[in-house]
Amino acid sequence: MRITPLSIKRQEFKRNIRGYDPDEVNTFLEIIADEFDQLIKQNEEFSSSVNQMQKKLQDYQLIEKGLQQTLLAAQETSSRSMESSKRQAVLLIKEAEIKAKQLIDKAKADAKAIHDAVLELREQKQTIIMRLRAVITAHMQMMNALTNSGQTELADESKKEKTNSKIESVIDRLI
Repeated sequence: MRITPLSIKRQEFKRNIRGYDPDEVNTFLEIIADEFDQLIKQNEEFSSSVNQMQKKLQDYQLIEKGLQQTLLAAQETSSRSMESSKRQAVLLIKEAEIKAKQLIDKAKADAKAIHDAVLELREQKQTIIMRLRAVITAHMQMMNALTNSGQTELADESKKEKTNSKIESVIDRLI
């Protein structure tokens, strides 16, 4: 049976002729004494536990202080590191911009050289086509002159037109 303040106040003892039953009172007193003894032991344990907790609290407060100092130092280091990283990033960006400009300038120069080469090749092509046209025309005229020396001029004119159209078709195929 667990003793509470209320149960002590409400405890009733049987009355004998001489008063309360001594055995019952003694039993109750023993129970109260045991409970009181347990309460004293618990109180001592709690006091000891509180003392230990206070010591741990002091230790934890010291640790907390150390951690706060460490955190502040880490924040300062982090700030310095971030500033250094930003400076390095700016330098890297500037270097990249310079290299990009150089690459663009080189690409423009290469493009201009290619464009100039293309124009020169077109001119050479036109020159070759004109020369080829002249050579083919000359050869065709020589062939016509050798094979048709006896035909009339009217036939020569129609052959010349046919020959010129053939020459143009050959040149178009070459182009």
